Amino acid sequence: MALALVPKGVKASVMRLPQVHDTTKQGLVTYLIAVAREKGVSAYVGEGRNCWSAAHVLDVAHLYRLTLEKHEAGAKYHAVAEEGVAMRDIADAIGRGLKVRVVSLSPEQAQAHFGWLSMLASNDLRASSVQTRRKLGWNPTGPGLIADLERQSYFAEASPSASLR
Repeated sequence: MALALVPKGVKASVMRLPQVHDTTKQGLVTYLIAVAREKGVSAYVGEGRNCWSAAHVLDVAHLYRLTLEKHEAGAKYHAVAEEGVAMRDIADAIGRGLKVRVVSLSPEQAQAHFGWLSMLASNDLRASSVQTRRKLGWNPTGPGLIADLERQSYFAEASPSASLR
């Protein structure tokens, strides 16, 4: 929608966001944590080789600033610091944090386990920021998704936005 306004003189660009994380919230991974807490197991589908892209919230904030300062109308930017974090690694980190078993599910079991998130939990959602880095001089330096998951406090009450009910 925004890019459709560029021919009308609007200096719009688009930012693609991955799993934006810190030690409090991790994009869709926050919902994976809520599911694992509710079900008592942290799961991944198949071998867990499908990956999600990620970036630390401070790196994303810096990229937004660079985009506002340097962007070109009609540009598409990707806020990706890590191109692919394996779902098995994410499930393992959640399992350690919650002190629950980590299990592999079949695609058929994934629907019942993950609910609305099952399609995303099964898909490879990798993206690259090579062009974004080149165009804007962006160099993410924040911790990775797994590092933030390792430092997260899993014992705090789940936030209302992460509720599955």
